[in-house]
Amino acid sequence: LISLKKINLSRNISERKEEFINIVLPIIVDQNQKIISLRQRLIDSKNYLNQNKTLSQTDQSFIKNLATKYSVSTKNRHKIDIINNLLISVDIIPNSIALAQAANESGWGSSRFATEYNALFGESTYDSKAGIVPFEREEGKKHLVRYFKTIDKSVESYFININSHFAYSKFRKLRKILRDKNNSFSVNLLVNKLDVYAEDDEYVDIIISIINDNKLTQYDNILSLLTMS
Repeated sequence: LISLKKINLSRNISERKEEFINIVLPIIVDQNQKIISLRQRLIDSKNYLNQNKTLSQTDQSFIKNLATKYSVSTKNRHKIDIINNLLISVDIIPNSIALAQAANESGWGSSRFATEYNALFGESTYDSKAGIVPFEREEGKKHLVRYFKTIDKSVESYFININSHFAYSKFRKLRKILRDKNNSFSVNLLVNKLDVYAEDDEYVDIIISIINDNKLTQYDNILSLLTMS
């Protein structure tokens, strides 16, 4: 469990980038691995349900808890529909995209939010117990920036945010189409669906250039993250 408060990243930008990737990439890979395990269990449950028309209590609880976590409605719905919805949400985010967004939002780990509050992704909240007031907040605005005990928690929160918030439904729909089609993810196409992440009109171009300039797609196949269907 890593806190950036205890780490002095280099002031030299190329060294800083390397250090940042070395710290954050394993956490992102770990999140994707956990998601792959959950996804496989969902697929197994779906196959079992199709064959036996029923699920064990354990699997029912698993699906119910996952639906709560990913904001998938369960009321008056068939289990197969719930599982199909979950399979749209419970899927990986390419390492390169998560890394680029973290690098952009945190200034490669140099921002105040990153160094003091382990906030790598600039996530907003309205919960005063979970956030801090940004210095540049416009008058009348109420949003806070979420803070975390460790950067692991920040990465975990980012994955849940992208995989459950209604704002990123286009990202998830496209990801499903790409997975159904040929099981490989076009990073550029997916980044295009994250235009709502920030108010900056050039946000997509910025993220794509961070990915390209730093050759981040080389990390996308680490632990063969894309081998699942």
